[in-house]
Amino acid sequence: MAYDVFLVTVPDDFDLAKLVARRLRSLKFTVRFNQKQASGDTFDAKDARDAGNSGNMLVLWSENSVKDDWVRAAAAVGNSRDGVLVHAGADKTIPYEPYRKMKRFSLEGMTSRKMPEGFYKLVEELAVRTGRADLREWMKFSAKDDEGREAWLEAHPTDPLALDARAKREKALGIKPEPAKQASEAATLAANTIRNGNGNGKPPAKSGVSAAVARASASARAAPTVIVEPDEDPVYGTWTVAAIGAAILAIFLFSLVVRSQPLEQVQASRPAIGNAQPVLAACPAGTVPRNVVEFLDPAPADIGMGHGPIIDDTTPPDDQ
Repeated sequence: MAYDVFLVTVPDDFDLAKLVARRLRSLKFTVRFNQKQASGDTFDAKDARDAGNSGNMLVLWSENSVKDDWVRAAAAVGNSRDGVLVHAGADKTIPYEPYRKMKRFSLEGMTSRKMPEGFYKLVEELAVRTGRADLREWMKFSAKDDEGREAWLEAHPTDPLALDARAKREKALGIKPEPAKQASEAATLAANTIRNGNGNGKPPAKSGVSAAVARASASARAAPTVIVEPDEDPVYGTWTVAAIGAAILAIFLFSLVVRSQPLEQVQASRPAIGNAQPVLAACPAGTVPRNVVEFLDPAPADIGMGHGPIIDDTTPPDDQ
């Protein structure tokens, strides 16, 4: 946001600063005054941005502010721009260099009911800088001098005070403010574009989704084509692409080799042991491995246990 005045002060002088800010705002100056500022705060990026967006920087010098680092930083930022700094004195304290000999508007003794001559001169200075005039005359009007105020507003129709008074009258009468010219033209153009089918002879989109797609398509067609030029030295990019291509080719060849080898089918009738194929090769059909024979062979008599003789049941008996 742009401000007319960036107010520089310290928490110890907030009473006077609030009064100055309120008086300036009543004259329709936009004032940036951070009432949450605390002692020892650092002039940060937000402060610098607001100071850069302000047309004037008003520094309230006092015995408190001359010692404050935030005030020093703010004044230095304002001093870096020509014609931005405005100096006011809360007391008789003289600021340090390079502001010692600069003009200061004395606000000493200012209260809610009393405005010193220094404040009138300060307002006149800000009025000149912002293209306004006769604000001292406006401040001299009493609260009951409606005729004088009306005459002043008619004589200054473009002043923010006159614009604000007209807006309040129209609001009281129920008159809606006219939209900005650019916003009105943009709304009219958007309505015509949707109604005429984006100006390409096609019927307008009926549904909300279709309308959104149509607008996006029209915007894409209207957008300029951006050509991205390649880097001047594409060596690294070329080597990277080559390495990736070689890796993909190696994976493809490996998959071909693996797929070319026949897969050995495992029969369900084979024993479910890890060394099934060597066992079948060593023991043809009709034979029994030696370790099995030793296990089944009758045990010695002194042990008193055995498995009995081995019976060949692979051939039928003679009497059948």
